[in-house]
Amino acid sequence: MVGILNWPELEQSAQDSDPLTWLKGRLGPLYALTRLQKEALLEADRGRSRLRQLTSLYHVLDLAVPLALRMTGTMRWGQRNARAILVAKNEVFLPNLPETFDGFTILHLTDLHADISEAVIAALPGVVGQLEYDVCVFTGDFRGKAYGPHARSEELVVALMSAIRQPTFGVLGNHDTALLIRGLERAGITMLMNENVPIVRGNDRIWIAGVDDPHHYRMDDLAAAVDGIPDDDVVVLLSHSTDGYECAADGEIELMLCGHTHGGQICLPGGLPVMTSSRHPRQLAAGPWRMGRMAGYTSRGIGTSLVEARFNCAPEVVLHTLRRTR
Repeated sequence: MVGILNWPELEQSAQDSDPLTWLKGRLGPLYALTRLQKEALLEADRGRSRLRQLTSLYHVLDLAVPLALRMTGTMRWGQRNARAILVAKNEVFLPNLPETFDGFTILHLTDLHADISEAVIAALPGVVGQLEYDVCVFTGDFRGKAYGPHARSEELVVALMSAIRQPTFGVLGNHDTALLIRGLERAGITMLMNENVPIVRGNDRIWIAGVDDPHHYRMDDLAAAVDGIPDDDVVVLLSHSTDGYECAADGEIELMLCGHTHGGQICLPGGLPVMTSSRHPRQLAAGPWRMGRMAGYTSRGIGTSLVEARFNCAPEVVLHTLRRTR
């Protein structure tokens, strides 16, 4: 699937149809129904497997981590850390970057978990409102939990968009339902569901491509995401997690932007993560990395999960500046 719906057509569709009908028109019936069926099956599995959930490592941590922080008197310290958003800067040198894009800057936001991280979301406009950038990208996890209601998360992200300059692009994460897409796109975020869009300057262009969640729903399709892009053009790939990074590097993606790990969120001194929620090498868990010719960056993200606290791992927004290798 390549390209984005014409905006007036999208607006009219949003007014004239129910969410399911709209989503089938936006993604195509097969894609939309497959995504929603996977979401429904996972919701049903949670209902059938309550005992397994209660004894799972995730649930144990969900109870134990906040309790441990309160008992040790470090909860408030961790909460203050979770609201102290840093601005990270990352220069990416690309040999085939058109000269007109030298200095092109991408504001990267990820893992808002908006409905369970409202304090840090409230602080975010004051941070991003002062920044200079050419495009903004979101790499997923707008919602707090991986199931349940999404209206509050959508409401908070829509309000945040008043502080974000256009154009803005995004992908869904493993916590996100496809039912978020309509609200996010109406708010001004072009969601890239295995799709791509060009950024044009004069006679030159680069491409922003995005894949659906590759970690939990496994609905990513890199071939579709880059379909139609000439081989020599620079491609920036948005992916919620680093899953699929080997294929992206083999596919000659120049830059891959990810989130998902929170950088560990609660780390040992020196930023060493205790857990990353990832199957991949720890050097991919936070900050810049490289796979062959492809540059990558995994943001520590903005929101929190399990507990609203961070240690040795500040929340961040990232300014990626593209540089032409001379």
